[in-house]
Amino acid sequence: MDIKNGANSLLKLLKKDKFRNVILFLGIGGIALIYISTWIDFSPKEPEAEQETVSYSAAEYERQLETGLRQVVAAITGEVNPTVLVTLESTGKTVYAQDEKKSSREGEEQNETIHILLKDSEGAQHALTVTEIQPKVKGVVVVSEFAGDSVIREKLIYAMKTALDISSTKVCVIDSGK
Repeated sequence: MDIKNGANSLLKLLKKDKFRNVILFLGIGGIALIYISTWIDFSPKEPEAEQETVSYSAAEYERQLETGLRQVVAAITGEVNPTVLVTLESTGKTVYAQDEKKSSREGEEQNETIHILLKDSEGAQHALTVTEIQPKVKGVVVVSEFAGDSVIREKLIYAMKTALDISSTKVCVIDSGK
């Protein structure tokens, strides 16, 4: 009987205009809040990750390699100012994203390649970089006053091969003769 009494009292409340208006108002308010929430982003703002792109010219890349290799030679030999020369095969290459369109006209197939461009915050357009290929090392010359010692010479050759990922035929270690 309690269920019948509860249902009857609920029906009596629903028949009252005041109660019906409150329910209707709450329903419309809830729908409005849901609709408004689609406009607002409530997720916490994280600082945008800055993409650090460092681009070097071939000459700068050569100098950086030479500086690092000088430090390696100094660590092996104890020499204060060893001489290191790095030569490069190429100047490197930048690969850009492309959009390729193929079309056929009168039995001829034509390919059109267009670089994908992006606009920065100032409105300038830049090609979308896919990757940058570093220049390849052609060879390295190390001049050291300790290169006459066969053990040190082998250590220097092995270090240059490992650091530059080149074969020993591309490494020349010379005694400065001091």
